Amino acid sequence: MIIKILTRHQPSFHQLLDYILENKERLYDSSNKTFTITHNIKGDKIEDWVRQYKENEGYRRIKKNNGVILSHEVISFHKDDNVSLEQLEDIARKYIELRNPSGMYVIAPHFDKQFHLHICTSGLGYKTGKSLRMSKTEFGNLKKQMQGYQIEKYPHLSKSIVAHGKSEKKDKALSDREYQIKRRTGRATHKEQVIGVLKNCYKKSNCKDDFFEMLKESGLQTYIRGGKIYGVNYENRKYRFKTLGFTEERLNELDIWVKRNKELGRLRKFKKGKLLER
Repeated sequence: MIIKILTRHQPSFHQLLDYILENKERLYDSSNKTFTITHNIKGDKIEDWVRQYKENEGYRRIKKNNGVILSHEVISFHKDDNVSLEQLEDIARKYIELRNPSGMYVIAPHFDKQFHLHICTSGLGYKTGKSLRMSKTEFGNLKKQMQGYQIEKYPHLSKSIVAHGKSEKKDKALSDREYQIKRRTGRATHKEQVIGVLKNCYKKSNCKDDFFEMLKESGLQTYIRGGKIYGVNYENRKYRFKTLGFTEERLNELDIWVKRNKELGRLRKFKKGKLLER
């Protein structure tokens, strides 16, 4: 299985719950039955749940401008694995147990080419004020534990076994909105297209100046901030090099490589001259 956690910094509880519960992809069985799991939340209406999510935000101990208010979490299975509603519900409840039982959750199953679960998770524990944030190590352990549970209890879902930590890195830089667009359309997002151009230009460049020139030739205009080239413009949107995986250190490596080649060239000429003198 693949697990994604897409964080949100705005209280868009209603929008996400509408998507999870009212979307045409909502999964029903042949008897028109489905399930909705709520954890640490009372009632059966979206309006009531939104109110409780927001009330829980009032317990926040440390307030930040960019704090995580909620997260849209997705558990998906391989398109060739047939997962029943009962199995999906069991896996969802196990996820709550391993993720953090103190959180507030609303979970529902969907199907669009493959079976998957959509989860609205609070940014804080229920009435604790503590963040539900996980470190990379903790998230990695969660994925391994969930897949271990799947293998042990549902071994027939063999196509959904993945090498966690490798195959999912490609989508790491995508925002929640970008991920949804990609999943719906099946096409690479603008950010992925930009990253692809950057990678291609980086491989062919001999120095930073070459890199910036190749970007322009590829249709990406750079922009300046703080007196230095900071990122690129694409489709009326700015993308910072750093957020695309091209840190200043990585870009500086291009010039370092050039300097090393020049030094090696001088050294070779010097040695060749010494040999000729002999």
